Amino acid sequence: MKRLIFILATIVLLTNSCVRKALLEPGHHHGNEVFISIDVDVDVDTEVETCDDPDIYKNILKTARSLTIVAYPLDEKGHFGIHKIDGLEGTIWLLPGKYDLLLYTSDFYDLDGTFYRGISDVHTAEAYTNQVKSSKTKAMVKSYDIDEPDPLFVHYYEGFEVTEGENKLEAGLQPQAYKYWYHVDVDGLDYITSAWLEIDGMYTSVFMADGSHRDDEYGTQKVESSIHKDENKIKGEFFSFGPHQDSNVKNSIILTFINGRTIRVKMDDISPEIKKLRKGGEIVIEQKIVINVDDTGSGFVPDVEDWVEEEVEIPI
Repeated sequence: MKRLIFILATIVLLTNSCVRKALLEPGHHHGNEVFISIDVDVDVDTEVETCDDPDIYKNILKTARSLTIVAYPLDEKGHFGIHKIDGLEGTIWLLPGKYDLLLYTSDFYDLDGTFYRGISDVHTAEAYTNQVKSSKTKAMVKSYDIDEPDPLFVHYYEGFEVTEGENKLEAGLQPQAYKYWYHVDVDGLDYITSAWLEIDGMYTSVFMADGSHRDDEYGTQKVESSIHKDENKIKGEFFSFGPHQDSNVKNSIILTFINGRTIRVKMDDISPEIKKLRKGGEIVIEQKIVINVDDTGSGFVPDVEDWVEEEVEIPI
């Protein structure tokens, strides 16, 4: 009797699983197979900076664990659907008809740094990262503290025709989260245990269909820097949706040094230079920071009046 109950329970579970799968893939048994083939050679825009490695985005994309395909029907024949395939090659099921297709991936890590909203309409489909509202406002623009987004690759295909039989789609994916890097010359790194860079005035999200952004808000990203005592430099890199282009939004940089006590050093305004880096690149910081130990051996005591244009002295 127990064996019979177990068998019946198993049959019920399997049946429910099949029903759930059918609900998740409503076109699976009725549509025509569309083969999605993604070209991993990213067609990188000439404005996208790639540091010393021209294949940096390509190599990242190769490691994508999944790809999401959103189908937006353009006629009454098709149905809206969100599909996912493992890796960058696979098959999905769509009813015959005409579709706009949005393909994207940020699936590179176990912990997600990029999230999505507004997916039901291709023009509101948006990628964003964790946001905490800040008390700062500039020119009525909302301010947030934001996390670093994951690498993000997108392709928007308009008017894809699904016909009877097998259909193929090959598409290159464009980066929409860009890599930035920087270094700062620092004398006195022996006194420092850690350093962070805060960059203000970055975009908080991106609309994936056209790469546009929200102009009514900006974010501050905090980036951990690595200390290179042999070079007297701190260095760092991060991904971002790009610098806000409103001239009223400044792209300020603050460096935080920690050694028992903490000091925050605001660098000169280099907003015009940062705003030029719309799609990644090196943030050039020309100021040099000098950390001195004063006669009293006190902790971090910055003397703002002693800072000069190219050199910032921090007595400690």
